[in-house]
Amino acid sequence: MSQKSGRLLKIYALLKQKPVTIDSLKQWALKNNIAISERTFYRDLQTLEEAVLTEGEQIIVTTGEKNKKTWKIEFHGDDRLTEFDITSYLLFQKFLPLPLVQSRAASLERIREIFYKTYSKSRFEDFAAYSTRQLFSTGFGQFTGEESYSKTLEDMIWSIRNHREIELLKTQFDITSISQSVHFPLTFFPLKLIYHRGVVHLGGYTKNGKKLLILAMSQIKTYRLSNSSFNCAPLLKDFETEMQNRFGITENQDENIYDIELEFSEMLGSFVKNDFWHPTQKFKQKKNGNITMKMHCGINRELVGWIFMWMTNVRVVKPQLLKDLVLDKYREVLNDYETDKPLVSNNSFRAK
Repeated sequence: MSQKSGRLLKIYALLKQKPVTIDSLKQWALKNNIAISERTFYRDLQTLEEAVLTEGEQIIVTTGEKNKKTWKIEFHGDDRLTEFDITSYLLFQKFLPLPLVQSRAASLERIREIFYKTYSKSRFEDFAAYSTRQLFSTGFGQFTGEESYSKTLEDMIWSIRNHREIELLKTQFDITSISQSVHFPLTFFPLKLIYHRGVVHLGGYTKNGKKLLILAMSQIKTYRLSNSSFNCAPLLKDFETEMQNRFGITENQDENIYDIELEFSEMLGSFVKNDFWHPTQKFKQKKNGNITMKMHCGINRELVGWIFMWMTNVRVVKPQLLKDLVLDKYREVLNDYETDKPLVSNNSFRAK
């Protein structure tokens, strides 16, 4: 197979997964070490437009902002939804984060109507009726939303999609231990929406200093959109590296990465080892039945809080720094109860 034929097949495979633009193809080529010009990409896409695709497929080209073209494959056929397919959609709809359900109720209803009209022969309406009785979300611990939530979310999506800077003018509270060196207002490069612990967050980098910053959508009070663009490709690579160095999404209290070891009681450890907590996690059962967990990441408020969640069923083995932090927090809690002193905001994990 020629180099061009192989490249065309790869682009065709991408088109079957999602729409593409010249910018997205450039990023794909960079990631896969494919060195070709923008002009070549245009020629490849033209070739695919004129090619005979699989029956029921057609390449559609749309032109958006600043004449930016998007290529996608439209499928025409008589595919029927199975019971499994319908249940998958209903699970997705019912178990969305509460603020998304509230802010997008009208859109979700329109999608339901489209499914009903298009796939009525698949008994969609029967399963939809069942879902109201069978599926239930508690919404426990989730942000209840504000009227501005939907608009803020749409604006963030637009900025990410179009690689546009955002002026973050004012935020409230602190969910992710934002470093003391970060001051608002600031110019921000938005990269991703992050779903974590039932909350949608915005992740990206500050323009000055290129510091990774993650904010819950509910934290963003006032902002200003911008038409100033930025190059997201190198930032995305840094983002993936930095996120792997965190436990969860909270900022680390220092720049060091530690070999962390925890010991869980046998019963709890048997539960914890079946869930995903960090990409580097490794579990091993000891002779006494207890479970050890090893990770390679930074230390942050989220890690210490997570350890606290398991109460007396977990013990820090190493490093000593993490052990000391947990012990210090236990002593602080005990002192608060013994002295009954007024509670004050205290985030001792914020980096400088």
